[in-house]
Amino acid sequence: MALWSGWIAVIAIVLAGAIPLATRVRLGKRGAPTSKPIRMHVVLGLVTTAFAFVHTILVIPALGSPAATGAGPLAIAPAGLAFFLLVAHAGLGLQLRDDKLKTRAKTRRSHAMTAVAILVAVSIHILTLEQARR
Repeated sequence: MALWSGWIAVIAIVLAGAIPLATRVRLGKRGAPTSKPIRMHVVLGLVTTAFAFVHTILVIPALGSPAATGAGPLAIAPAGLAFFLLVAHAGLGLQLRDDKLKTRAKTRRSHAMTAVAILVAVSIHILTLEQARR
């Protein structure tokens, strides 16, 4: 279950991240905070955060598996970082829903930087676990 829940979380991350990127490519500008694509991004982002919580709970019984013990802290540390970043990312994203946010540019940059950091941390987590499975 831990493996499948992790891959479902990865798919949710990719889908949630693709929406604002596709909107920017399609429109040539960012989507408005109240636009339909950005509302969908928010919903998928919250679903992604929920999947991360579920994955974290489901992985606890699998911590003694050969893949988990073989990868050791090299897999667990980036997973913990990714989880922390995902929660921070969701918080920043929810702040961006406010039309009157005075620090919008700074918050948007932080939101984008945490997205990239999540991608890196999750990638390291997956690569180390896959390497340990072989």
